[in-house]
Amino acid sequence: MGNMLAIFKLYAEENEQLDGILQACKDLKIDQVQYKDGRKDPIAFGLECVKVGFMLPDKIPGIFENLEEALKKIPNTTEVEQAGMTLL
Repeated sequence: MGNMLAIFKLYAEENEQLDGILQACKDLKIDQVQYKDGRKDPIAFGLECVKVGFMLPDKIPGIFENLEEALKKIPNTTEVEQAGMTLL
């Protein structure tokens, strides 16, 4: 069984909410999903998003969808976008 790195962009209505979203990503507890890195990323005109990476097994059915749903439930998150994925 291999691992994959999934990268997501999370958006909020206000830039001031991004620190809380980033901390919630770090604190996220899903079995066999490991937070790897995250940062605020500029978009345009002073707007930012949170860009985070998680390592997870590639052969467990539904684990990616569970992660995506958990990210959507983070308070103040208006949108979750998959920004990339690669096998490790």
